[in-house]
Amino acid sequence: MRDKQQVARQFSRAATSYDSTAGIQQGAVSHLLSGLDELQGHWLDIGCGTGVALPHLRLKGANKVTGIDLAEGMLESAQAHQDDHTELLLTDADELPIADASADGLLSSLMLQWSEDPFATLSEWHRVLKPGARLAIATLLPGTQREIQQAWHAIDNRPHVNEFADLDTLQQALTASGFTDISSDNACLREEYDSLTALLRGLKHIGATNVNPGRREGLGGRTALKALEAHYPTEIHEGQTVFPLSYEVVWIFATAAAEK
Repeated sequence: MRDKQQVARQFSRAATSYDSTAGIQQGAVSHLLSGLDELQGHWLDIGCGTGVALPHLRLKGANKVTGIDLAEGMLESAQAHQDDHTELLLTDADELPIADASADGLLSSLMLQWSEDPFATLSEWHRVLKPGARLAIATLLPGTQREIQQAWHAIDNRPHVNEFADLDTLQQALTASGFTDISSDNACLREEYDSLTALLRGLKHIGATNVNPGRREGLGGRTALKALEAHYPTEIHEGQTVFPLSYEVVWIFATAAAEK
């Protein structure tokens, strides 16, 4: 099982560097927001991070927005996006201190992949949504960070990339937890780095490090890093060696049914 508090700590540490580094993450939430038309009522942003989506939900018409995160450092950064109609809540996404059927919509960008049990998480989200409320999710699919996985596979058999539920599993969990009118689209988003050191530093700066049980603690030392660099699937762009990193992102929209 993943340690939720460890995840919270690593994202808290990354809060001050997150916005300047998280290009893929910013692109994912922007695309998610673009799929929402005019909003109304009370919206939740679960895994709100530094709060970049909060003002956009207000601009789209939400009367009240609640930003929710388990990382205290992220919520401290999110305070910059608060107004009189925006509140921040430090809590677990699986145990929301929110009344049944009280929210008009829920947005969550690149948080669901940290859930140990998508069905349990989505059931909790369905609980707090009114019948007919809208759900908008961006999350990661298998194949994310495959370059890191490929390189480490040549070195040892420990898990070095977080595990991600596939789209079929997510759709089944959505249906089982009470959502209907499910639609999705996905794309592979990529970043390129000029060195392995820059790539690993970028992951640290956004808090997206490996939390699987059985992982190697730390990066493994200079010898392991040299081995990782030797096996990393680099590419040549305009005469320069680059280290690509892929993210398989899926955007999902659904409606909360009246009954599960």
